[in-house]
Amino acid sequence: MNNVELQEKVHWPAISVIIMGTFLQALTGNIVNVAIPKLTAVLGTNANDVTWILTAYMMTQGIVIALAGYLGDKFGYKKTFVFALILFTLGSFLCGSSVGFSMMVISRVLQGIGAGIIMPLGMAICFRITPISKIGMVLGVWGIAGMATMAIGPSLGGYIIEVASWRMLFYINVPIGLIAVFMGIAWLPEMEKKATSTLDTIGIATICIGLFCLIFALSKGNQMGWGDPVIVIMLLVGIVSLLVMVVHELRCPEPVLDIRLFKNKLFTLSTIASSVIQVAMVVVVYLFPVFMQSVLGQTAMQTGLVLLPPALVTAICMPISGKLFDKYGARNLVLIGMVIMAGSSYAMKDFNGSTSFTTMMFWLSIRGIGIGLALSPAINAGMVSLPKESTGTGSSLGNVIRSVISTFGITLITNYMQSRNAFHYANLAQSVALDTPNGLNMFSALQGVGLNAGLGAQGGQILSMSVLYKYVAQQSMVMAISDCFIIGAVLCGVAFIIALFLHDEKKTKVATSSSPEVAEIR
Repeated sequence: MNNVELQEKVHWPAISVIIMGTFLQALTGNIVNVAIPKLTAVLGTNANDVTWILTAYMMTQGIVIALAGYLGDKFGYKKTFVFALILFTLGSFLCGSSVGFSMMVISRVLQGIGAGIIMPLGMAICFRITPISKIGMVLGVWGIAGMATMAIGPSLGGYIIEVASWRMLFYINVPIGLIAVFMGIAWLPEMEKKATSTLDTIGIATICIGLFCLIFALSKGNQMGWGDPVIVIMLLVGIVSLLVMVVHELRCPEPVLDIRLFKNKLFTLSTIASSVIQVAMVVVVYLFPVFMQSVLGQTAMQTGLVLLPPALVTAICMPISGKLFDKYGARNLVLIGMVIMAGSSYAMKDFNGSTSFTTMMFWLSIRGIGIGLALSPAINAGMVSLPKESTGTGSSLGNVIRSVISTFGITLITNYMQSRNAFHYANLAQSVALDTPNGLNMFSALQGVGLNAGLGAQGGQILSMSVLYKYVAQQSMVMAISDCFIIGAVLCGVAFIIALFLHDEKKTKVATSSSPEVAEIR
């Protein structure tokens, strides 16, 4: 094999380790949500407190994502990634072994630390060990792990809850995690550490405080109320801390989060575009299960089965888009993907109680094609413009921005849905009020049903009122979610406009034999 062939060779054993780690991290995010009602009962807590099982994981992961690249540079990418797998696996075992609420939350924090390192460091390792001409295809294959968990996570979680113990939701990670640890030790190449003479304590402190306060406020604001003193203080402290962090990191010679990477125009545009795309994706990921379960009364397992084909379609499209990215660049792929996402998201506004599952799966699958074409190239466009030594901090920076903006997006879309629900409820309630012809006709018809069923006059009245209120509540929620799907389409339009300014650099850079990563692989 000649020198050029060696330089163009993909290190698939190492990539397989990263795929396994990403699969574990993403599966936990998709499988545990369905178990919250069960965990509320078995851990003896209430509905508000049990959300800390999700919040503790999300906040820890969000904070550690920002530090992952710095940790990889300081301690070595292989050691840090394997350590993250060990922490995640240990946290999973302790979650499954939990005998109380406090132990569960602490164990979820351990899981979150591991998960926060796995994803950004996995992406950085891919960029460091893969020839630039193959990076799109590799990241497309890597992205299948995340899409696969979206496909099987909800239905698998629902199945486990129905037929086995809730502890299996966490124990399922342990054997896979142990295999990934041993594979990582054997197959991940050693990578040169980035020499750091000082520890950026101010940067670490301000990032941790800022992200903790901001993510807490955004995730708990709807529950506690945005005027609650705790939420207001957390928002202020979070914003001030992050502003101090930005000023400090711009002056620090060895920053933990290199804000100066945003001087790279392509990386900046890529981060903005991919963040908007991710929020547009989250709109449906977050609201469609609400539509299926809260509005239509379907189970988590049935919801997962409807989401299975779209997730599989996205998973199939990701390596295809990766190959196209390697050949043609990101711009046209993102533009085409946004047109598909916008059209299908707008079509979803017509979903209601009479829409067939086949129709839902069709439009969700079309939307999945758009996601598969656009999201990974939008991220990769910026990453390939960075020098290899900056891929770790670049991955952390991009991922933390997308994580915070996604959390912020969920908060905004939840508030919007609630306000639109109240608006539509008020309008529908007026249309079925008993002092209007429509309302009287509906009430009389329902009362007649009650009388025919032998409920008597009073029973017929009670039945009529309960059905009317249920109808109004259901229809107002359907209309509110429809409005949110339109917002998702608008966000795709915004991403389309941003993508117009993406320019595809000629990928003339290839890994050379002087690269320590390639030398190690050989």
